[in-house]
Amino acid sequence: MTKTKIMMKWLAPLVLLLVGFVFQLSSQANNHSANQTTKQVSKTQKTVDLQAQKNDQTLSDKQPNIAKATKRLNDLYALDWTIGTQQEFDHKATAMAPLVTKDVVRNSLDFKPDTDRMMTQTGVIMVFDHMVFMPTSATDQNVSGKVVVFVKSHYEGKPEATTRFVYNISYNPEHNKITQLDRIGTFQLQSDSSVL
Repeated sequence: MTKTKIMMKWLAPLVLLLVGFVFQLSSQANNHSANQTTKQVSKTQKTVDLQAQKNDQTLSDKQPNIAKATKRLNDLYALDWTIGTQQEFDHKATAMAPLVTKDVVRNSLDFKPDTDRMMTQTGVIMVFDHMVFMPTSATDQNVSGKVVVFVKSHYEGKPEATTRFVYNISYNPEHNKITQLDRIGTFQLQSDSSVL
């Protein structure tokens, strides 16, 4: 055998071994980087959660009536906008009634019966996602403001959609009841797609 053939015979496995070693080092570095990123994301999430808890506590300490109104509204909208069947829709007014005054039960759209049986007709399933409460005044007798309620819905495997309902609300801290629940429409997000 010539020296070149002998060198090639030994060089090829050596090159393959070297390439495998470099690949393994690269893979370990990527795994280490991914683990570090996961740890950093987890640490950041904990920091965000802690800050949110502090903000909630600050709100409760400095504006207890707004905090109580926010909790009551969350409870109400979870009942109001989590609807999977016609039967759930038909019974939601009964479940919501203890959270509101009799005037609200008589006057709010959210307490009107579904005479057209829309849930049965459409098959849409709705789930309360979250709300944004913007108080405009707060006293010991009354908290009032606007609420934007985010509701996710889907229909027979179609992509999920989000609807934003806007309300004028009032809340009585002394009786822990919502005294006004006026749905004034839906919020449409308008944007220039060139800036998205």
